[in-house]
Amino acid sequence: MLKHVISALSKEISGESALNFVSEISRHHRIQASPGLRAAAEYAAETLSGFGLEAQVLRYPANYEAQFWGERMFEEWSCRDAELRLTEPAEDAQVLARWSDTKFGLVQRSHPTPGGCCDAEVVVLEKGEEDADYEGVDVSGKIVVTNGDVARVYEMAVERRGALGIIYDGMRTFPPIRREGDLDDALQYTSFWWTGGEKPCFGFVLSPRRGRWLRRLVEERRKKGEPVKVWAKVDSRFRKGTIEDAAATIRGTTDEEVVVVAHICHPQPSANDNASGCGAAMEAARALHRLIARGDLPRPRRTIRLTLVPEMTGTYTWLAGNEDRIPKIVAAINLDMVGENQNLCGGPLIAERTPEATPSFVNALIEAIYDEVKADGKNLAGTATYALFKHAVSPFSGGSDHYIYSDPTVGIPCPMFIQWPDKFYHTSWDTIDKVDPEMLRKVALMTATYAYFVANAGAEEAVWLATEVSSRAKEDLVESNRRFVAEKLDAAKQDEKLREQMGESLLELRKKVEHNAGRGMEAIGTVGRLAGDDPNYTAIEKRLIADLRSTAVKERKLVEQAFHDFARTKGISPPLRPRKKRITKLEKEASSIVPSRAYRGPISTRSWARKLSPEERDDLWRLGKEHKESEVLGELAVYWTDGTRSLLEIDELVRLETGKSDLEYLVKYYGFLEKMGLVKLKR
Repeated sequence: MLKHVISALSKEISGESALNFVSEISRHHRIQASPGLRAAAEYAAETLSGFGLEAQVLRYPANYEAQFWGERMFEEWSCRDAELRLTEPAEDAQVLARWSDTKFGLVQRSHPTPGGCCDAEVVVLEKGEEDADYEGVDVSGKIVVTNGDVARVYEMAVERRGALGIIYDGMRTFPPIRREGDLDDALQYTSFWWTGGEKPCFGFVLSPRRGRWLRRLVEERRKKGEPVKVWAKVDSRFRKGTIEDAAATIRGTTDEEVVVVAHICHPQPSANDNASGCGAAMEAARALHRLIARGDLPRPRRTIRLTLVPEMTGTYTWLAGNEDRIPKIVAAINLDMVGENQNLCGGPLIAERTPEATPSFVNALIEAIYDEVKADGKNLAGTATYALFKHAVSPFSGGSDHYIYSDPTVGIPCPMFIQWPDKFYHTSWDTIDKVDPEMLRKVALMTATYAYFVANAGAEEAVWLATEVSSRAKEDLVESNRRFVAEKLDAAKQDEKLREQMGESLLELRKKVEHNAGRGMEAIGTVGRLAGDDPNYTAIEKRLIADLRSTAVKERKLVEQAFHDFARTKGISPPLRPRKKRITKLEKEASSIVPSRAYRGPISTRSWARKLSPEERDDLWRLGKEHKESEVLGELAVYWTDGTRSLLEIDELVRLETGKSDLEYLVKYYGFLEKMGLVKLKR
């Protein structure tokens, strides 16, 4: 079902062509709602139009009054020049950051410096995120050096204590790909995200090495009672403007669609993030149009639509602006950071699945395509094939445009290709020399195959795909059970409370099997949309669902038997029963709360947090800091929020999906969402 499409596309798709697109896009400084992003969108639309596709630039309002679902907009920003110069001590006078050297040297969306330019003393903070960091430190009218969270430092130092500006010298780490000190001379992508009404502020970015030097200098001068001073100039402008998406279309014969999305924003050059996703998407669209125009591939049933957008924001604007089209979109795919030279950047190419709240055939399809394309090496006998690059399949993690499409309130299943982690992610060293044309070719090929298969699938393709979904669901079920047995029996071997622990494990097993089988059966059910009104398909679907249900029961019984056999080796006779568990006060509270959403699409609290009081924002900040690993649980919980489930039930679904639970975090988090007007809580 895939080989003939892959074969045709393989002859047309070019990694060098995709690399050229990446190179051109990376020349633009592509901050959301800015002239540079507009120019990049116009380049993409003009280029695709030149290849014969229907292409255009879509414009949406960029101002503080505009809102698309729960996403509040911001004003258009531009910058003509910026410079930070050390002036005292005179013997160390030098340029610390300059716009013409690198756009990463400025905190994006910086306001103009007061009076055009300003002189100010420099004060060093370690983090600057808590009140204790400011004890005995006067920052009023000064510029603070920090490696803490810029948004938090802005509120603490600028809004509350009168600091003039910020110098950021931090660098995020992603061990083992990026460790402390690996990028000592690179600059971290840093930005302000204004919501309207904040106190104006500007900021500059230094490398960690340069930051350490400046910190030492400030400390040495402080001991002598002498200040360190800088001269700063930011020539920037805010206005009510526009934010752009580039869109291109390959027409099908019906009104249904499949969408390819990639975000086009980020500072110049930002080659892999995400000029690479745009370049691969453009090459996929170019090759598909060429093959269809030549008759090498028949015109598909469904339209294939490409959208190159400012990340998240552009997807909100496009979807909210085309709500009538959403029911006709069968599936989508997101490309984010897909061109990495793995030897330099370090991370594997990942196919990320949809969240379990949105089960779909797309996961099995993308993995089947992945299996075909990644088989680029053979053993000496030619009897086996395997990948010659690093690769993985991952459960849903979010963090890019697919998390909007795949939200159940939107209902468009959207997997993602991404290379993660990337050593140079969000830094000034994300340059064109880190991009691999062969990786671009692979991703463009898989993307084009996915888009065309979905666009052209009918009853014949649906029969194969439903079988594929069923087979992979059974494989996932078996693998999940295998991991469960290994984990729980190993734990039981170490635990004296063997009978109680194993009884609880069996109860957990039944829940997991039921949950996983349910997700698989729902995924099989989504294939029917491709089959249309074929009279034979319904019976096939029912048979596959019944077979998966039967397999789930069989596999559960096998695991239960393994537990009983293990217990007998310890001298414990079945049956194994769980302890009677008393409901906690927190669980009782969560069971009485039924949340519903105020807006379509996932929740971003960034702009809505300004509705909270300063004290409430402090509490929200600390909640996120104390439960840092639980933030993704909050995102997944929102997906399961449908106005009928209690928070306790939602927590259970998140736990079954991820293996993690943080009910304390969810109860507090939803309390903040209610205060911000993002959810309603029925108690």
